[in-house]
Amino acid sequence: MDLKTLEDLIRIFEASGLGELEIEEDGRRMCLKKSGAGPAYQAAYAPMNPLPAPVAVPHIPEPEHVATIDSPMVGTFYLAAAPGEPAFAAPGDRIAESQTVCIVEAMKLMNEVGAKIACIIEKVLVENGQPVEFGQPLFAIRPL
Repeated sequence: MDLKTLEDLIRIFEASGLGELEIEEDGRRMCLKKSGAGPAYQAAYAPMNPLPAPVAVPHIPEPEHVATIDSPMVGTFYLAAAPGEPAFAAPGDRIAESQTVCIVEAMKLMNEVGAKIACIIEKVLVENGQPVEFGQPLFAIRPL
C-alpha cells in the first residue's frame, strides 16, 4: 500500500464512526484503532503467517543443594555399555571419583562420562537413549 492510499484510508477512518478497522493486503495485516473519543489511532503491521513460537525444553528443577553430573557434549545418553547389560550407575549407588556413570554417544563415538567427585547417585535425570545437550544435568548426586 502506498503512502497516499494509507493517508486517505486514515483520513476516512478518522471521519467515520468506526472504532477499529483491520485490513489484510499482500500478506500484511494493518489494524487501525481509535483510542477514546478522539481521532487518535494506532497502526500495527504483522505478517499473515508468523513464525511459530520457539518451544521451550523442559527443565527439571532440582534443589540448590543437590549437585549434578552434566553432559560434556551433545549426543545420546546411555546408562549401560550395551542393551541388556547392567547400568553403570543407579540411584543409591556409591560412585568413586572418575568412575564411569554413563555413555554419551556423539557421531558414532561412545564417550564415557565419569564422576568428577566421589558421590552417591540420588536420581537419574535423563531417560536411556534420550538426546542430551551440552551441560544438561544427567544425574543428581550427593557429594561424599
